[in-house]
Amino acid sequence: MVSVLLFGQIINIVIISHVQHATSQTRLFEELRTSLAEGSAPLGQTDKDGGLVAPGTPLALLSIPALNVQETVVEGTSSRELMDGVGHRRDTPLPGQSGTSVLMGRAAAYGGAFGQLGRLSPGERFTVTTGLGVAEFEVTGQRRAGDPGPALPVGNEGRLTLTTAAGPAFLPDGVLRIDAKLLSKAVPKAPPVLYAASLEPAELPLGSDTSDLVGLLVCLELLILAALAAVWSWYRWGQRETWLVFLPALGALSVLTGTQASLLLPNLL
Repeated sequence: MVSVLLFGQIINIVIISHVQHATSQTRLFEELRTSLAEGSAPLGQTDKDGGLVAPGTPLALLSIPALNVQETVVEGTSSRELMDGVGHRRDTPLPGQSGTSVLMGRAAAYGGAFGQLGRLSPGERFTVTTGLGVAEFEVTGQRRAGDPGPALPVGNEGRLTLTTAAGPAFLPDGVLRIDAKLLSKAVPKAPPVLYAASLEPAELPLGSDTSDLVGLLVCLELLILAALAAVWSWYRWGQRETWLVFLPALGALSVLTGTQASLLLPNLL
């Protein structure tokens, strides 16, 4: 059982997570394109009904030509949201609005959209498309823990900070931030509803999501039951039949359990 769990987790993080990410991005891009065409894409922290934009909602399209990155950005920055793509920190304005926006993305697992973020140098340009239009940004520098941050934006100035894990792949040892200034005209933002104190620890850099431990427990129980049934079948039914029936089931349950376990890992991994 330990071997199955470890193998399933490794395969899930290194290989299957990228397939899951690609599938999610295809779906999210279609949703975003539809909402942009209909004019229903979120324009701030709240939706058209005045409620908070639901985590996982597609907000924007991030395009970084220098890194060959084109990602649909979703609302929220917990491990669950960053499995689907780059996430927008909920207490910050949308990219293109006045103030400092923050986007967070994974460095290695689930597509590793920000895995090469450290290659961006000052002067590189990229765009973010939202319901407000296309915002163009220029990189001004990068920083790690302890480095001084840029001056706060003044008036209608707009900034954007791209955030990911620093260090070797799958072994983060800190946080890398890329700062960029808004070149296009900033769009005024609505009064904020969420503040930094409103966020859960799981939404902060390198946070882990412990909100679905029950789901992980259920997956583990199902995996144990399937393994016990396979052992019984091995002696009562036959080896060939057991392989044919239980190998796909154990594989699927291992991947499902690995996905649930991934929520406990750092969100920028």
